[in-house]
Amino acid sequence: MLKILLNIVLNALTLVATCQVFAAVTFSDVKVWLDEYAQAPSDGLAPGNYDRARLQDLNAYIAPGFIESFDFPELDIEIEETRSHAPHQSFQEATALYADQATINEDGQIEGYTAGQPFTRQAIDAALSGAAGLMVAWNRIYRWQYQGYRAPETTMANIESVLDGGAGDLVEGLVGGGHVDRYFQVFYHRVYLSKLAWLPTKGYRMDVTGSDELLYKEFMEFLAPFDVAGTKFIIERPLIHAEGEKVNSYLASERRVRRLSAKERADHFMGTVFTFDDFEGFSGLVTDNTWELLGHKVIPAVLNSKQAIPLSHGPISSIPLDRWQLRPSYVLQAIPKFENHQYGRRLMFVDEETFGIGLALVFDRNDELYKAFMVVHKSSDKSEQSELALSVPRWRSSIAINLRDNLATVAIAGPPTEFVPMKASRVNQLFSISNLSGGR
Repeated sequence: MLKILLNIVLNALTLVATCQVFAAVTFSDVKVWLDEYAQAPSDGLAPGNYDRARLQDLNAYIAPGFIESFDFPELDIEIEETRSHAPHQSFQEATALYADQATINEDGQIEGYTAGQPFTRQAIDAALSGAAGLMVAWNRIYRWQYQGYRAPETTMANIESVLDGGAGDLVEGLVGGGHVDRYFQVFYHRVYLSKLAWLPTKGYRMDVTGSDELLYKEFMEFLAPFDVAGTKFIIERPLIHAEGEKVNSYLASERRVRRLSAKERADHFMGTVFTFDDFEGFSGLVTDNTWELLGHKVIPAVLNSKQAIPLSHGPISSIPLDRWQLRPSYVLQAIPKFENHQYGRRLMFVDEETFGIGLALVFDRNDELYKAFMVVHKSSDKSEQSELALSVPRWRSSIAINLRDNLATVAIAGPPTEFVPMKASRVNQLFSISNLSGGR
């Protein structure tokens, strides 16, 4: 019995020590790494599979404090050649038509923007770091997304570590270690109402109520487990960010609709590692943050997943077992203006072509590395990219890792995500707050 207790204590101490190693990495440490490997090129690693024995080859591309998450015996990172994922032709045409017309006011709000990509690479490179950071942030908000996507059955799994490094109960797609403490099944749909590049004859927006004020609406419904089934959210993203995003929730247990406050957006969402502003690397409001462009960095990201169902391996099943590319990215810093926010700063690696986020690192109020977020996408073949619904890298998985406490939440799209056209009548039905207490 004494030997068993001793092993439990030693394992617990090992786990605590691991967390302390993660927490000891500061923003200054990551900044040194950024400066040291700023010139690591997108062809710096030969295509092929990289295992634990070759982990050192990835040092130039994966930040300290995060690369330790890749240090496990079963590591298998496939690197493919970096390829182009250019937006649809209609988006490129709108970008050319309205080039250099967008500006940013003193409050950080974009003005004079019609459609396409608001700011060119040349404008970003010529701007001071603060203004350049805002330009990249707005380019991300207005990246090519067609009419939005639907994920009809997404699993969100909260994973905790197992002391011996083994596996407990896991869900489909998690093929490493760890134990799923709780999981949810979710229906999700986002629809864009305005700035629609393929609708120039309709003023670049849908003929629905609110399209002159809103960029998009989101609908989210929890399908399982039973104690949260029927909980729903409708989120309305305004064109003017200073007006604030409206997050309306319907709690089936209380049978009422209420609006979430700004403080609740910064809390952990439904007990996961994510906050409301963490989905897809960053899903918050531009004007809620102070921005700075710190430079450029090539990082590995999964932009062309090879898996039918996204797979994650590692000690807490949080590292994509997939096909990665080395992607040139903007290094974008966001510091929350909300003084009681749990985050001190967020460091985002924003793809220079798609303006998606391959990786985001979050630092706490002590400037110590706290969380990491990764996003997995699937891209169409080049022959398919001329089709509107197939021209966007499709979201497949979002991974949130609490590096300090050795926890993770992995969101996995079961059936493939769909970019679907929607009629105005259907938008009004599904995304109406007045119908929030009804069914889909």
